[in-house]
Amino acid sequence: MKISKKNVLSFVVVLIISLLSMVSVNSLQAEVFTATAYCSCKKCCDKDPSNKWYGITASGRKARWGTVAVDRRLIKLGSRLRIEGFPDTVFRAVDVGGAIKGKRIDLWFSSHRKALEFGRQKLAVELVSGL
Repeated sequence: MKISKKNVLSFVVVLIISLLSMVSVNSLQAEVFTATAYCSCKKCCDKDPSNKWYGITASGRKARWGTVAVDRRLIKLGSRLRIEGFPDTVFRAVDVGGAIKGKRIDLWFSSHRKALEFGRQKLAVELVSGL
Protein backbone atom coordinates (compact mmCIF):
# COMPACT_ATOMS: atom_id res chain seq x y z
CA MET A 1 0.00 0.00 0.00
CA LYS A 2 1.42 3.34 -1.05
CA ILE A 3 0.96 6.31 1.30
CA SER A 4 0.47 9.62 -0.44
CA LYS A 5 1.76 12.97 0.76
CA LYS A 6 -1.86 14.11 0.99
CA ASN A 7 -2.70 11.29 3.43
CA VAL A 8 0.35 12.04 5.56
CA LEU A 9 -0.52 15.74 5.64
CA SER A 10 -4.12 14.96 6.61
CA PHE A 11 -2.91 12.67 9.40
CA VAL A 12 -0.52 15.34 10.74
CA VAL A 13 -3.27 18.00 10.73
CA VAL A 14 -5.69 15.70 12.61
CA LEU A 15 -2.94 14.79 15.09
CA ILE A 16 -2.09 18.44 15.79
CA ILE A 17 -5.76 19.35 16.25
CA SER A 18 -6.20 16.41 18.64
CA LEU A 19 -3.16 17.40 20.70
CA LEU A 20 -4.24 21.03 20.89
CA SER A 21 -7.71 20.05 22.05
CA MET A 22 -6.17 18.15 24.98
CA VAL A 23 -4.62 21.33 26.36
CA SER A 24 -7.44 23.69 25.48
CA VAL A 25 -9.30 25.74 28.03
CA ASN A 26 -12.58 24.27 29.16
CA SER A 27 -14.81 27.34 28.88
CA LEU A 28 -17.69 25.49 30.53
CA GLN A 29 -15.81 25.84 33.82
CA ALA A 30 -15.20 29.60 33.50
CA GLU A 31 -16.38 31.65 36.44
CA VAL A 32 -15.91 35.23 37.61
CA PHE A 33 -13.65 35.63 40.64
CA THR A 34 -12.53 38.65 42.61
CA ALA A 35 -8.82 38.91 41.90
CA THR A 36 -6.35 40.68 44.14
CA ALA A 37 -2.57 40.70 44.13
CA TYR A 38 0.33 40.09 46.49
CA CYS A 39 4.10 39.88 46.50
CA SER A 40 6.53 38.19 48.87
CA CYS A 41 7.11 41.30 51.03
CA LYS A 42 6.49 41.64 54.75
CA LYS A 43 3.32 43.71 54.17
CA CYS A 44 1.77 41.00 52.00
CA CYS A 45 3.08 37.82 53.61
CA ASP A 46 4.37 38.90 57.04
CA LYS A 47 7.83 37.44 56.32
CA ASP A 48 11.12 39.20 55.73
CA PRO A 49 13.92 37.94 53.48
CA SER A 50 15.80 36.44 56.47
CA ASN A 51 12.90 34.04 57.11
CA LYS A 52 13.53 30.61 55.56
CA TRP A 53 9.90 30.57 54.35
CA TYR A 54 10.16 33.95 52.60
CA GLY A 55 8.72 33.65 49.08
CA ILE A 56 7.68 30.00 49.56
CA THR A 57 4.09 29.04 48.72
CA ALA A 58 1.79 26.67 50.60
CA SER A 59 2.79 23.89 48.20
CA GLY A 60 6.48 24.43 48.96
CA ARG A 61 7.36 26.12 45.67
CA LYS A 62 9.07 29.46 45.34
CA ALA A 63 6.58 32.14 44.30
CA ARG A 64 7.12 33.43 40.76
CA TRP A 65 5.10 34.95 37.95
CA GLY A 66 2.18 32.60 37.31
CA THR A 67 1.69 31.76 41.00
CA VAL A 68 -1.85 32.19 42.26
CA ALA A 69 -3.36 31.68 45.71
CA VAL A 70 -6.77 30.01 45.79
CA ASP A 71 -9.37 28.62 48.14
CA ARG A 72 -8.51 24.94 47.89
CA ARG A 73 -12.13 24.01 48.58
CA LEU A 74 -12.97 25.44 45.12
CA ILE A 75 -9.73 25.02 43.17
CA LYS A 76 -7.42 22.09 43.80
CA LEU A 77 -3.78 23.00 44.49
CA GLY A 78 -1.73 22.26 41.40
CA SER A 79 -4.55 23.26 39.03
CA ARG A 80 -3.65 25.26 35.96
CA LEU A 81 -5.72 28.36 35.25
CA ARG A 82 -6.26 30.91 32.53
CA ILE A 83 -7.12 34.32 33.90
CA GLU A 84 -8.78 37.07 31.89
CA GLY A 85 -6.33 39.78 30.88
CA PHE A 86 -3.29 37.48 30.86
CA PRO A 87 -3.58 35.53 27.58
CA ASP A 88 0.08 34.47 27.53
CA THR A 89 0.19 33.03 31.06
CA VAL A 90 -1.05 29.73 32.40
CA PHE A 91 -1.27 30.28 36.16
CA ARG A 92 -0.63 27.54 38.70
CA ALA A 93 -2.70 27.30 41.90
CA VAL A 94 0.12 26.64 44.37
CA ASP A 95 -0.66 28.98 47.26
CA VAL A 96 -3.40 29.78 49.76
CA GLY A 97 -4.04 32.73 52.03
CA GLY A 98 -6.09 33.51 55.09
CA ALA A 99 -8.27 35.99 53.20
CA ILE A 100 -8.63 33.81 50.10
CA LYS A 101 -12.09 32.34 50.61
CA GLY A 102 -14.71 31.39 48.04
CA LYS A 103 -14.51 32.92 44.58
CA ARG A 104 -11.39 34.93 45.29
CA ILE A 105 -7.88 34.51 43.91
CA ASP A 106 -4.62 36.29 44.68
CA LEU A 107 -2.04 36.71 41.88
CA TRP A 108 1.64 36.95 42.80
CA PHE A 109 3.62 39.90 41.46
CA SER A 110 7.36 40.55 41.66
CA SER A 111 6.99 43.81 43.60
CA HIS A 112 4.63 45.43 46.07
CA ARG A 113 4.17 48.38 43.69
CA LYS A 114 2.99 46.06 40.88
CA ALA A 115 0.62 44.27 43.26
CA LEU A 116 -0.89 47.60 44.35
CA GLU A 117 -1.23 48.72 40.71
CA PHE A 118 -3.21 45.55 39.94
CA GLY A 119 -5.60 46.33 42.77
CA ARG A 120 -8.88 44.44 42.96
CA GLN A 121 -10.64 43.24 39.82
CA LYS A 122 -13.46 40.93 38.76
CA LEU A 123 -11.97 38.50 36.23
CA ALA A 124 -13.02 35.33 34.45
CA VAL A 125 -11.02 32.31 35.58
CA GLU A 126 -10.94 29.08 33.60
CA LEU A 127 -9.49 25.70 34.48
CA VAL A 128 -7.05 24.47 31.86
CA SER A 129 -7.75 20.89 30.94
CA GLY A 130 -5.17 18.42 29.68
CA LEU A 131 -1.50 18.41 30.46
